[in-house]
Amino acid sequence: MLAAARRLFVDRGYGATTMQAIADEGGVAVQTVYAIFRNKRTLLEELLDVTIAGDDERVAVNQREWMRLVFTGSSAPERLRSYAAAVRLINERAGDLLGVVEVAASVDPDLVELAQVTENRRRTGARSVIDALKTVGPLRTGISDEHAVDIMGLLNSPATFRQLVCHAGWSLDDYEAWLATAMTEQLLPSEQ
Repeated sequence: MLAAARRLFVDRGYGATTMQAIADEGGVAVQTVYAIFRNKRTLLEELLDVTIAGDDERVAVNQREWMRLVFTGSSAPERLRSYAAAVRLINERAGDLLGVVEVAASVDPDLVELAQVTENRRRTGARSVIDALKTVGPLRTGISDEHAVDIMGLLNSPATFRQLVCHAGWSLDDYEAWLATAMTEQLLPSEQ
């Protein structure tokens, strides 16, 4: 059902996708979809969580193996390279769905809260990375923690990913390398 919902949300948009269409696409009765997810918003929320994480295990993103070096790397540049790889992975998996949430929230009041929760989680994640960087070295002179989180939020945003990869045609490797470099240049002292 989640795969069917993803195809429809991405291809048709959230508003045009009905629970009946998801059931039909998934080969199940519509009552099954309602019994499992209750409503379309809950289904999208579950789909987003599973897609970002890569599975349905109840393990926080920061506790995942693919995030480990972000918090344990020996230097700030190493941690940022690891974070760039993680951001690439998240956007590769869920960038299209994050776009669905963003667009749908602009026209559907039921999704405004989901969009805000999603953005708050992204900002909390960025803050945790900034905190992890500061355990192995200073931030660039003159940059506050809040501004560092703001910069991180701009650089790691799904919109930036979509602009560079989907619209401009950058390869995923080029995007990841650019992201690591941009974060390093913007957040760390130049001698690192």
